Amino acid sequence: MSSRQNLYTGRSGQLAVMAEFLRRGYNVADPEIDVGEDIFVIRDADGDLSRIQVKAAIGKGKKKRYGAFNVPLAQLHRRHRPELHYVFTLYHNGLWREFVIISREELEKLQQIHSIGHVADKRLILHFSFTDTDLRCGGISLQRSRGNWANWPPIQH
Repeated sequence: MSSRQNLYTGRSGQLAVMAEFLRRGYNVADPEIDVGEDIFVIRDADGDLSRIQVKAAIGKGKKKRYGAFNVPLAQLHRRHRPELHYVFTLYHNGLWREFVIISREELEKLQQIHSIGHVADKRLILHFSFTDTDLRCGGISLQRSRGNWANWPPIQH
């Protein structure tokens, strides 16, 4: 895939994630300067802020769907306040079908303790394999992170 196509895929994945936060009742904003997060998510009632980094991929496969994502190691190892969350999203069969939500801190622990993914060019490369019942990365199940929007429950306005 060309670098230009990657830009279109990344931005469309970001917009899909923004749409899901809006649907859940949160306000969203694009930072004017991207210094490591793609989206700010705000709970209007109290101003609670979340930092979100979106990683998007085009899925391949039929029974199992695959997608590759990369995370800069410098970003993964830098503490954030408030904490950074990753949303990995996979486009497959005409829709953004998968959303995997995981905090930077949890992903860093998975990489350090379970050696999830592999490192190349100062990036952590993650290969996700999706089935109807599980999500795996390098033999580790990430199913509990699949569609886990628990940090952002729906808000009724």
